[in-house]
Amino acid sequence: MKQDYEAVVIYDGILPDEIIQKEHAKLEDFIKLNGEYERVDIWGKRTLAYTINKKKSGVYYVYYFKAASEINIANKITLFFKLNDNVIRHLTVVHEIQKVYPPRVIPATSGALSEEGIDDYDE
Repeated sequence: MKQDYEAVVIYDGILPDEIIQKEHAKLEDFIKLNGEYERVDIWGKRTLAYTINKKKSGVYYVYYFKAASEINIANKITLFFKLNDNVIRHLTVVHEIQKVYPPRVIPATSGALSEEGIDDYDE
């Protein structure tokens, strides 16, 4: 059975765009080898909330993909990034799609509201 995954990757903010694109292509190919690549959201360059390895900015990418739960893709991605100095941080989680439920309908009681929508009561 395949599960939906989401991986957030922060690349070093001082890298040129060409290197970030190469890193993105490498990860995309890696995901395609181990699962089904769906899409990527590029959040762009942002200032980090705190310094990580003496870095103050990072380029954020969020990858969405599907993979079989038996292959343990999160551990494979961790190993993929361990030796890569261009990645500041990464996190891979199971992407749970939220179900949208219809709103509950509460039946109105008769005579509770007047035609104007204001309660009819004596003061």
